[in-house]
Amino acid sequence: MEVFSKLLAFSFWEKFANMHGMLAMFSLILFGAGIILYFVARKSESFIGWLKTALILLFINITLLEIAGLTVYIPYRAPGGPRSILKASEETAWFHTTIFEHKEFLAFAPMLLILVAFIVVSILGKNFNNEKVSTLRKSVIFSLVLALIFVLIVAAEGVIVTKVAPVS
Repeated sequence: MEVFSKLLAFSFWEKFANMHGMLAMFSLILFGAGIILYFVARKSESFIGWLKTALILLFINITLLEIAGLTVYIPYRAPGGPRSILKASEETAWFHTTIFEHKEFLAFAPMLLILVAFIVVSILGKNFNNEKVSTLRKSVIFSLVLALIFVLIVAAEGVIVTKVAPVS
């Protein structure tokens, strides 16, 4: 019971930031499912529908993740908030000017990559395993892996910044 009372004691923004992190962790599950289903669909076209479902769920998850990230940006930029704390010292200013700015721009790429992968799988449909479209098919796994790498980088950058100046 003490665990729940401690969790409920978090501020709204702390809870919201934690939900944002939970969405990021859930995306890793969906990335794993997407990568596995890509290779399973190569062996059996009956899994192409599952791959499409995993990709659209991943796209929705990343879109919600983006919306939550943009929303959590409100207290980050508030006067006296984490951004002000970071920029107040030369030793920590680079966390905002380098890491956070990089995170801010890189975060949109995974959403677009996954949308493109979903569109490619949807268009190819039953022709997914046709060797004439192997380049398009390979773009799906390339998009999944590159988007995963970007999400991992963005998440790591978010954790680094939050450890120095948490949202409260």
